[in-house]
Amino acid sequence: MAGLLAKLRALLLREEQKPEPTPAEAAAAAAALGAEFRRKHTNFRLLVTTGKRLLSTLADMERAATDGRVFGMAFLRAGTTSAAVNAFRMLSHLKSLDPGAAARLSTRFTGILAEVEEVLGRRNPPACGELVTDLAEVDAASADAVGARLAELGEVKNRLGLPVPEGFVIGACAYEAFAGQPGLREEIARRTQAMYDTDPGAQGEGGPPAIYGPDAHTLAGMSREIQALIMDAPLPDELVRAIENACARLTAGRPDMRLCLLPNSLGEAQGFTGVYPAQVGVACGEVLSAYRRACAGKYSVQAMRRRLMGGIPDIDVAMCVGVLAVPALDPARDLGEDPGKVLGEEGERLRGACRTCEPGLSARNEGLGEDDAKALADLSCRLEQGLGAPALFEWVKTLEGGFQVLRCGPLPPPDEEELGSKNGLKAPVFDHAAGGRADHSHAGLRSHMVGTPVHGRLLELLTLLSPLTLPAPESPDFRAANCKTLRDVARLAHQRSVDAMVEFGRGAQDFSEGQARQLWAGEAAMQWWIINLEDAFASPPEGRFIRLENIASPPFQAVWAGISAFPWAGPPPVDARGFLSIMYESTTNPEIGITSEFDFGVQNHILLSRSYVSLSSRFGYHFVTIEAMVGDRDRENFVSFQFRGGAAEVTRRARRIQFVSGILAEFGFSLEAREDALMARVEGLPQAELMDRLKILGYLIIHTRQLDMVMRIPEQVRQHREKILREVRQMLGHTPPASSAKPNPEAA
Repeated sequence: MAGLLAKLRALLLREEQKPEPTPAEAAAAAAALGAEFRRKHTNFRLLVTTGKRLLSTLADMERAATDGRVFGMAFLRAGTTSAAVNAFRMLSHLKSLDPGAAARLSTRFTGILAEVEEVLGRRNPPACGELVTDLAEVDAASADAVGARLAELGEVKNRLGLPVPEGFVIGACAYEAFAGQPGLREEIARRTQAMYDTDPGAQGEGGPPAIYGPDAHTLAGMSREIQALIMDAPLPDELVRAIENACARLTAGRPDMRLCLLPNSLGEAQGFTGVYPAQVGVACGEVLSAYRRACAGKYSVQAMRRRLMGGIPDIDVAMCVGVLAVPALDPARDLGEDPGKVLGEEGERLRGACRTCEPGLSARNEGLGEDDAKALADLSCRLEQGLGAPALFEWVKTLEGGFQVLRCGPLPPPDEEELGSKNGLKAPVFDHAAGGRADHSHAGLRSHMVGTPVHGRLLELLTLLSPLTLPAPESPDFRAANCKTLRDVARLAHQRSVDAMVEFGRGAQDFSEGQARQLWAGEAAMQWWIINLEDAFASPPEGRFIRLENIASPPFQAVWAGISAFPWAGPPPVDARGFLSIMYESTTNPEIGITSEFDFGVQNHILLSRSYVSLSSRFGYHFVTIEAMVGDRDRENFVSFQFRGGAAEVTRRARRIQFVSGILAEFGFSLEAREDALMARVEGLPQAELMDRLKILGYLIIHTRQLDMVMRIPEQVRQHREKILREVRQMLGHTPPASSAKPNPEAA
């Protein structure tokens, strides 16, 4: 019938029949289609990665409201700037996929930014008073003048009364006086401008520029040039006098005293150490040069790239430097016969890093004796109770056998702890058996920032940034005009990018021929079509098929391990061979065979690269999406899961969502559930743990089929839950081997 209608249409409208393409033309068209798909997917993948960074920034701001850390307006500006830049990048990538959706979202994005700016106010230079401040006068209210970490150190010393070395802080006003002197800031700005290029094709009129990083060689050269400018620049006379006078007071009567300089940036929202190493053993006469080195450290390659990726304007970052009295030691005079009690391996005072929740680990790492370990544990307990949350701090051992706090801050993410180790801080070792993280429960603890003006401002900002207010994607109200927060913008951008990828596949007539390969597993052709985005195939496909064992995508193999770990026990009962043939019975059309036409929008499809998987499928009456990025950088990795629909009435479907949510909660997923729709996500874990999460999801998409039918029977619900948890835990102990059977065309 379709062929007859086409002939009648051509006859009545006198349409010219298009000639059949030659083999060369067909090959060129297929190559062009593949290139276009890869271009679109590159933007799709970058959009997903950027969205993850945005959510990470919002999560950090949410934690700051309760975890006890000290922060000032610089933290709020840095966090909102980073979130806004990443949202803008998402829209830039969406523009390559769906220009109309990007334009509509850009309008709401601009409106939300205007509300955020109203809360933050315009950037103003620090309200300068003293260039140098005695540490005895520093507290949480000083965060915008001396930096959050040094303000926290002042809190520990002056409010909590815990042992901290005497010292002073060369604050943000001093940095403004130094960096803002005629010629220096302008020359630095001229050189750093190369990092902030405008891409006319990636922004709307009047929007902020898209940001692209220079190559490593260019960035290294820029770093050397700017650091040389700073080291050669004179310090203002007033600042020189202030630093020299503070040094003289600090070292009075102890000319042999050595100092420790602790750089702390204002405006980067950093955790414990950031990217700026401490300088130890500095003589009083060398402090001016050491201060210049600390300021020059702002322009290390690592620091510049970090600001670039975080979208943090260079001009908003001021360097504050703490100067603490950590005297040099005379082994013959001070240490007697056992210098190892106080000296480290290189002859300096013994230092270490400690989590307040794990003081024993720090004591073991540094080889402390029983008495010292108890003293460190006592200091850790008092510090955590005083700050109102677990913290990471650096300690130094005193001649008297006690410990002093050198710096402290909230527990950082894993990559920042590794960074601290590279910068001279001996970071604690992670317990990988516990997921690389300790259990940092904040139950019963209250941030002492609560009630301060800056804390109130943070809460006000979070109402514009963080809540997800959009309904489910199926709702007609799921549209740009209803985005109220930055998270709404990110959520809609992600969904529209997925829709655009599906529409591209549906609209490409030769997509099956040129791109998709049918999965062959367990001696049978599966109703799954695999699309290799970059490097997911270990060897070329065999015609229309790709063997399971030739797919070199560990995230996909993890999902498949979960899918095939246990035969589905639901009706009808099946054996292992039959399981593979009926596993997708609800989606298998008897008329669909090996030669059937692929429809990207209808069939079960999987987009793959070596580190990425995006699986979309319909199982019976419910819909499932699994998406994961599992690469070398833990902090960029994530696993997300969407589950909705069902054959039963809405109450039972909602109960099944609660049932699945309860299972996923057992394994650390963050959850958002609405009626019969579930979104689950886990991120930032080591690769092995994310692979386990993918196995769990693969298992669940098979073994939760038709469970909505029994959700009104509590005993059956309990039995299913126990069975699922038992099998999941058993599954995580091993991975079934991939089949090596050869294709059998009749199996389809």
